[in-house]
Order: sequence, then C-alpha cells, then structure tokens
Amino acid sequence: MWRHVLVIWVVSRVATIAYGAALTSFLGWHRAIAPWQSQPWRAVTGWDTVYYVDLAHRGYGDNLSVAFFPLFAVGIRLWEAVTGMGDATASLAVSNLSVLVAFAGIYVLACRRLSEQHARRAVLYLALSPYAFALVMAYSEGPFLALTVWMVVLFDGRREWWAAPLGFLAGLTRVTALAIVPSLAIVALRRRLAATWVAAAAPIAAFAVFAAWLGHAVGDPLAMVHVQSHWGGRATFPLVSLGAQFVDFARTLDFFYLARGLTVIGYLALLVPILRLPRFAATRWEDTMYVLGIFALPLLSNVLLSVGRFGLVAFPLMFALADVGLRRANVHRVYVVFAPTFQIIFFTAAALGYRPP
Repeated sequence: MWRHVLVIWVVSRVATIAYGAALTSFLGWHRAIAPWQSQPWRAVTGWDTVYYVDLAHRGYGDNLSVAFFPLFAVGIRLWEAVTGMGDATASLAVSNLSVLVAFAGIYVLACRRLSEQHARRAVLYLALSPYAFALVMAYSEGPFLALTVWMVVLFDGRREWWAAPLGFLAGLTRVTALAIVPSLAIVALRRRLAATWVAAAAPIAAFAVFAAWLGHAVGDPLAMVHVQSHWGGRATFPLVSLGAQFVDFARTLDFFYLARGLTVIGYLALLVPILRLPRFAATRWEDTMYVLGIFALPLLSNVLLSVGRFGLVAFPLMFALADVGLRRANVHRVYVVFAPTFQIIFFTAAALGYRPP
C-alpha cells in the first residue's frame, strides 16, 4: 500500500510545484506577492493561504479571516514553532503531509469496502482530478480530508470513541464537516450506541465552539456565515445557483462558469453507481448523504466559485469513479488523459492570479 500511495503523492507534488514555479517565474510578474511567498512556492501559497498565514500570526479580527476555520492555521503556527520553518514551507508541510495521510486512508477504506484494485484507482484518480492541484496548495482541504477519511475508517471498524475526536477536529477545519453529520446519524440510528451518537455530533460541537470563539473575538458568533456575502454568498435555491453558471456562461462566454456548472453535474453523476450497484449497498445511504451535504452548502449559499476543489473531499465519489474506470477501459483512458489536462489549465489560472482554485 505505502509504496503505491507514496509514489502518487510524491510525483503529484513534484510535478505541480515544478510547473507552478516555472509559471510564476516567467509569467507571474503582475501578481501581488507577499514577502514570505518565495520560490518555488509562490504558485501554491496564494489565495486563501494568505488568510491562513495571517490567521496563524494575528488571530481573528475585523477582517475576512473570520471565514476560515482555525485548525489549519493552528497547525501552521505549531509547525513553525517546532521546526523553525517559514510561513510558506510550514503551511505547505502541514497541508501536504495531511494529504499523504488522506491518500493512505482512502486506500485503506477502499480496500475494506471494495478491493485493492479499487483502492489503487481511487488514489490515482483523486491525484489526477482537474482540481487536485488544490491538494498541493497550502489549503485546508488536505487536513480536512485526512481527518474525515480516517474518522470513517474508524467508524466503519466500530471504533467510534476514537472517531469522535477526529470528527471534532474536522469540525474545526472546515464548515464542510457538518455534511458528514447526517451520514453518521444514519449509522447511529442503526447501531443504537451512545458512542455513535457522540461521534456523529462531534462536528456540530466543534462548530459551536468556533462560533463561541468568534462571538468572543469579533462580537458575531456567525461571522463565518455573514462574511460570505463578500464572495456573493446569499441564500439561494440549489437549482438556481447551478443554472446561474450556465446563464453567466451564455452571457459572458467565460469558460470557468461553464466548468463550474459541469463540475457539479459531473460530481453528482457519480452518485448513480453508488445508488445502483450492489457493491456499494452496505454504505450507500451514508455516502450519498455525505456527498449531497458537501454540495448542498455551496449550492444553498450561491458560493460556487471554488466548487471544484470542494468536491475533492467527497471521497466516496472516487470509489465510484474507480469502479467505473475498472469496468470500462475507455473511461479510464479518457480520464487519465483529460483530467490532468484540465488540471493544468485550472492550475495555470490559479497560479497566475486569474481565478481562485
């Protein structure tokens, strides 16, 4: 297992960082660069990373940092204190080592639920995803994915008391942790054990702790919700949010609107094998609820700017994609050619400061 996971992890990191360094060295002259964003890390420490690094040093204040949950920033601060690394390398170390742990968890979970062949494909397909460059960047998706996957590994193994702390930490990493609560509640209803309910409620408890801290720090316990208006966030019917992407594409011919709309449809289409095939029956409804929760949050709030990378943490979809790829060789061939091609396009736009990842 470790050899396969490690090879994919190393190759994907080296390729992405090398390409990003080349881009920002020769084409990124117009981008605003903070002093700590030194080469070869400039392409993978932009956008949200700046907020996390600022949060690690200054804490919450009356600014956009309230949109970001604290655990990743705490990890950066601790890593710097222990290793003496700078902001760029510390943030990248925390995020990328977390991705390695997440890859291992996905492999273990896929082996248990499906087969080793599925596990190999799931890790490979995730690393090749059009948005997988975000798992190389100093972003919180890596820590969140690692915590969530291993929480499910423990939950599947009926070690709920060990899963609960991971759920709590996931709840301090991203608001997306709330998406797994209905999924775990389904299992809790079936098992009827106190430990399952504690684990299922852990992300909610973490959200409550974060809200209480924001109430203390900035006077608004829901500041993380209210600040979303800065990025166009507002309560919206999901189909309206999705349809708006195609309307905006028709109006502006901006490819990225089309890409967002098709991305959501593509992700949700992968629920079809989960819902139909017997091999997914054991965890069908838990996985479906989790995936729907992942996409309900941006669709209900009209914040689809980064919906592609949000889907990276919907790991059951990688199991479904792996299954399709194993059954249909043409799908596998198309994916391994075109997925990384689009990853290059999307990463180029992010690295040069044109579009957020």
